[in-house]
Amino acid sequence: LVSLLFAGVRRRHLEYGDMMLPFAQAHVDFVAQTVKPLIDNRYRTKPQREHTHVMGTSMGGQASLHCVLRYPELFGGAACLSPCFQPSILQAVLSQPQRDDWSILCRDTKIYLDIGGDMDDVKVPLLDIMDHMTSEHWWNPGYFWLDTALQSGVEEMRENLRKVGLEHRFVKYPGGRHNERAWAKRIDQPLRYLFDCAQD
Repeated sequence: LVSLLFAGVRRRHLEYGDMMLPFAQAHVDFVAQTVKPLIDNRYRTKPQREHTHVMGTSMGGQASLHCVLRYPELFGGAACLSPCFQPSILQAVLSQPQRDDWSILCRDTKIYLDIGGDMDDVKVPLLDIMDHMTSEHWWNPGYFWLDTALQSGVEEMRENLRKVGLEHRFVKYPGGRHNERAWAKRIDQPLRYLFDCAQD
């Protein structure tokens, strides 16, 4: 069962933003305390943490990881595609072993990270005409520079996850743009990882 949440354009940077902001904390609390119980009560789900994961792109990737860190007893994994990690969540990962419930968080928690952008000899083109050929997102060619700008934060998060021993998978997509079309082309990878499906 897949549930899609949309914060809206005006509140997105607050609710998906820095995990120390009250708006971001309220958003995660809403997902955990309202949305998840509603879904579990209304549908025939497997409510255990090992069957419950969150996924987001860009700032939504940060919000997804925030869910896992704030409610490890509910969410067993997070997929963060082209995530925008801010300093507080990078630091929060390093402090996780000090938590009383660290044993829950480090037990079979899965974190998926990926990033596109310029890598080696592969550059993100200024314009990709195929971004304008779909009826749904023809207006969103993606920021050609943004995944490149986010790479350092993703690399730092990867290193922090390694330091504290949280299981994770990290995938690079050279030349990947920062838009829905790019994420749609690789959406199978985080799903396969989180749900233990065989990788191609």
